[in-house]
Amino acid sequence: MHTSATLLPPLDPFVPNADQPWDARRVQHFYQRIGLAASYEQVVQGLAMSPSELADSVIDALLAAPDPVAPIWANWTWDDYQDNNDLYFEHKYEFRLRWLREMIEEGLRSKLALFWHNHFVTEEVVYDCNSFMWAYYLLLHKNALGNFRTFVEEMGKNPAMLVYLNGNINVAGQPNENYARELMELFTMGEGNGYTQTDIVEVARALTGWRVDRYNCDNAVTFAPNRHDNGTKTIFGQAGNWVYNDVHELIFTLRRDETARHICGKIYRAFVYQKIDEQVVEAMAETFKANNWELAPVFRQLFKSTHFYEDRHINTCIKSPIETMTGLFRLSGVTSPDEINDDNIGYLNYIVSEMGQEPFNPVDVAGWPGYHAWLNENTLAFRWSFSASFLFGLFSNNEEIREKLRRLAIDLTEPDETDARRVTQELIGHYLKRELEPALFETALAYFKGEVPENYFEDGTWSVQYVETPYQIINLLYYLTRLPEWQLC
Repeated sequence: MHTSATLLPPLDPFVPNADQPWDARRVQHFYQRIGLAASYEQVVQGLAMSPSELADSVIDALLAAPDPVAPIWANWTWDDYQDNNDLYFEHKYEFRLRWLREMIEEGLRSKLALFWHNHFVTEEVVYDCNSFMWAYYLLLHKNALGNFRTFVEEMGKNPAMLVYLNGNINVAGQPNENYARELMELFTMGEGNGYTQTDIVEVARALTGWRVDRYNCDNAVTFAPNRHDNGTKTIFGQAGNWVYNDVHELIFTLRRDETARHICGKIYRAFVYQKIDEQVVEAMAETFKANNWELAPVFRQLFKSTHFYEDRHINTCIKSPIETMTGLFRLSGVTSPDEINDDNIGYLNYIVSEMGQEPFNPVDVAGWPGYHAWLNENTLAFRWSFSASFLFGLFSNNEEIREKLRRLAIDLTEPDETDARRVTQELIGHYLKRELEPALFETALAYFKGEVPENYFEDGTWSVQYVETPYQIINLLYYLTRLPEWQLC
């Protein structure tokens, strides 16, 4: 049963002990939640640090990371494509693959950007401009651990958002309420939390005048004074000739408590557990406000905390399709650009889209619902079939990548390990971060042994150096990916 009781203040730094050791399982837990799983090398590096040192090192590296490199077409308009629709769609497709590739290669900032993508939702199929997609992607990545207020302020003027939630047609005399409503309901304060329908209308009036040329896909955002409502607006009971910046000042001062709790609650559900712990969220919210809406102190506090590392929070979330499939790469150590070819990434994009998580296209303005919504009789069957086909496609046709699996087995055991049971056990621990009950383990062992003669395991003929070992690991993974435990993170 998932309870909220803790022996220590929940956000005190985690101090390992005999009952809750600092082990590979907890290091993987950290990387799974903040990133998209960890390679064996990352686990080893993490074990050499304290929990707080690991959190600081990862967050510091993310804060110091350079901005993403712009594609050559970042500011192209329709005129630049010269009616070359094929090139337009080629750029769009390649950029979607680029983000998936980045999730595999580095994982950490991409996971955070994906989280914010599911918060500040836009749908590429609605705005349908490559340059808008780039501007939106850049904003997500630059602000993933930055200042949340700045993030919100910039998002409202982002070309993708202006089109998606109709800010582009929000003009004096005909205010469009879509962005104003979601600004308060989804992006800051939370549904029904400290605002009225009148506030929505008045905020919409204050936000009028910002526009972008969506028909030529020109991502330059401008302010048109003649489209702005200069009248008096009353927001949260405060009257004034409010404009864009005033709206954010009012939200982040008069509704700061509601905003802090809503955002910290959403962080908690995404990175800890679906059902929030009110005490913990309240403490996170106080940190958020005390640090003037900087996100990094909140994430540091959470990812260092006793609460985060409690056993009851490990393997309790359900992987999204992207987490499921990119994690397979990362856990197997297949993370270098040379190993991730276009065919693999293209198939990955197809798979996660078919499983309901197409990058740049959440299902609606509320985003992918996640958690239990990821699994039903249809999606689970998709996960099984796609995982199996992807496994064999990824590993079977590439000897270098197959040898990554042998390298992993060696790292987890010994260079000449002859105990198939131990190899199976260690691989299960690495991929699932848990032990299997005896009956399931014996089945897993049988999958690992495959068609290798039993006497090979008895007389020492077999070892991890055996020519068929990578294929044996693929067979084991085929079994593991069909277990309920595989769906948990």
